[in-house]
Amino acid sequence: MAPLSLVPLELQRQIVDHALVERKLDLLAMLGGAYLAIIVLQGGLKFLLNMLKGTATETIARDLRRKIMGGLVREKKPDARPNAGTIVSMLAAETENVSGFAGDALAVPLLSAGTVFYVAGYLLWVEPAIAVLAVVVYFPQVVIVPATQRTINRLARLRIQLVRNLSHLATRLFRRSIDHRERIPGRFLINRMYQVRIWIYFRKYLLAGLGNFLDNMGTLIVLMVGGYLVIQGKTQVGTLVVFISGLSKIADPWDQIINFYREVSNTAVMFDMIAQRLK
Repeated sequence: MAPLSLVPLELQRQIVDHALVERKLDLLAMLGGAYLAIIVLQGGLKFLLNMLKGTATETIARDLRRKIMGGLVREKKPDARPNAGTIVSMLAAETENVSGFAGDALAVPLLSAGTVFYVAGYLLWVEPAIAVLAVVVYFPQVVIVPATQRTINRLARLRIQLVRNLSHLATRLFRRSIDHRERIPGRFLINRMYQVRIWIYFRKYLLAGLGNFLDNMGTLIVLMVGGYLVIQGKTQVGTLVVFISGLSKIADPWDQIINFYREVSNTAVMFDMIAQRLK
């Protein structure tokens, strides 16, 4: 599916540089039909991929929940079992998060990385000078994202533990097994969860803002450098159009790769905490 992302770019270049410049209606109609066929094919393949991802996600979630429940049944010592709040958290949100990642475990790195590789290679073939400048602008994320994600992972581990503790406390409150003095830790846990989530949001949206800024910088570089080459007669307008479209095709899968890395880190934290409880 990734190599198909090159076809619309080449069709755009052929339409602008040949069909329009040479005023050939038959060529325009033929290229337009080919473009439509590629759009339909890509849509069909994406639908199939999403169905496979959804099936894999639900299968992993089902198997994890079976394993958690099986572990509880096998554990004969009541004191060794996780508390009720922890069990609820593991069976609900934590399992959903881990299984949701499993659905993307193969599809995202293969499809997104393949798309970036093929499109970047195509742009380098069309106009190396513009391509190098446009692609290099994304590399600050290679350094900044891992450093920030390590902090987010620590906060995520703390948040999971706080959710488990709050779930356990809520279960005891519901059963009337604690008095009013023990409700004070509940307010503390809620406030602490709020603070942790705000810290996570700050770093998460800081990374998102950086990604958007770099996407726009790439487009600006293409317009400035490519525009200069067009004015100097060293490249064609069709090439500039292809680069702007090509960058948009790189930006989305690149963002998906960054998000995939973050999901790998977050899921590793959740899976590790579930595994510790199942030992």
